[in-house]
Amino acid sequence: MPPNSPMSLADLHHLGRRLTATATSAMKDASDLGPTELLVLECLYTAGPQPVGAIAQRTGFAQSRVSTVVAALNKRGLVELGADPADRRRTVAKIAEHARGQAREARSRDAEPTLRQLLPGLPDAEVDTVIAALKTLNSALDQAWPDASSGTDLQSNGRPR
Repeated sequence: MPPNSPMSLADLHHLGRRLTATATSAMKDASDLGPTELLVLECLYTAGPQPVGAIAQRTGFAQSRVSTVVAALNKRGLVELGADPADRRRTVAKIAEHARGQAREARSRDAEPTLRQLLPGLPDAEVDTVIAALKTLNSALDQAWPDASSGTDLQSNGRPR
């Protein structure tokens, strides 16, 4: 796509997938946990105890995948399971106290070196501009949708359901 041509929705989708693949690869290299496991732990770390459906909504993963990951994390002692006080039939996952440091580390891992490796052909000043624009976009989206899921379930107006 030439730099001055409009970005199509398909281009936006492909960009999101490339960024996701890049982040996933970097996460695999940085931890003995898989990217999905790290993101589920990070969700529980930042949002607190959650039922599987809420974790799925926040992370954008299928509920069946989140159920499998939560069960695996529970077996490893990284997640505790208990009954939902509001609905005793529902199970709530909670990050284990000793896993909080691992989640905090995953949450604070700097993406800039990964982004720089992704863009080796651009001059440093342009990479700096791209990284600054991504930070601005992320901040603006956080402000626009403070309690939203990952944004993967959008209504026709572009807002999360």
